[in-house]
Amino acid sequence: MVKRKIGFYYLFLKQGDFEFPLREKLIRLLDFSIDKPRLERKQDIPGDKIAFLDTYSSDEDETLLKLRFKSAKHSYRAPLIDKNTVEERDNPKRIEEGEQMKTHALIKIKDGDAILFLETGGGMLTCNNITEYFNKMLAIYNAQYNNDDDKIKGGFCFDMIPRDDFREVLQSMTRVSCATIYTDKRILGSDILNFSEPSEELQEEVVIEIKAERKKNIIQHIYDCLDKASGANSNIHRIRVKGKLPNNNESIIDTGFIIKKEYVDAEQNDDTGEFNSTFMFSQLVALSHDF
Repeated sequence: MVKRKIGFYYLFLKQGDFEFPLREKLIRLLDFSIDKPRLERKQDIPGDKIAFLDTYSSDEDETLLKLRFKSAKHSYRAPLIDKNTVEERDNPKRIEEGEQMKTHALIKIKDGDAILFLETGGGMLTCNNITEYFNKMLAIYNAQYNNDDDKIKGGFCFDMIPRDDFREVLQSMTRVSCATIYTDKRILGSDILNFSEPSEELQEEVVIEIKAERKKNIIQHIYDCLDKASGANSNIHRIRVKGKLPNNNESIIDTGFIIKKEYVDAEQNDDTGEFNSTFMFSQLVALSHDF
């Protein structure tokens, strides 16, 4: 098993400050999009990439919407290098081609809100890419109607779901395995480390990483750091913590970030490196039960 990072967002349909009910209109747009031929679903996105909605399905009451996007970066075909032998060979793909990259997303409709659980990582589509994709497909959808009453008004946008209170999430963790403390370089000349006085050659910020012994928990030490960080004239700027939640998922909380993130298990194909979509969606659905 490998881990995949999931970002959390709210999805909206807005025109100015006015917010439209989203569920029925989003489902209508997704049905319209997935019925289009694959080529007509394709959108160009920045960075010499293309993207399209590859699959879409929902549960019976249409409150859980499963979306899989595919994207590819084209216009680059340098020779390939073998990681074991370092031998080079010509790249067989055409300049118009690129390796496909899947991005899995789950949208949960609850109490009028649309919560987007988005697989994130290098080369994958961002939430901004996906909302822009929706808006381009929305323009195509609306272009088929002359009557404004038949059109879907507004445009799609998103907000990041902020992390829960740092101490609250920390308290809910069953185990904290490591933490990164970002502090002032003045700590080097303090009684704690007793280094020579910091100079201009050093960066202003010093990074200290602490790790737990196997199966041990360092949560109390993090509370101590938090107390220091909240004190007057504190040298601690930021704390980043990695630990386990009660559902056994890994989570990272960071006093310097506002977006909520969580990690889920994923099954990876040994031959292609791709992640199994069925398993990924099962993880996203399980994660959505906490919201």
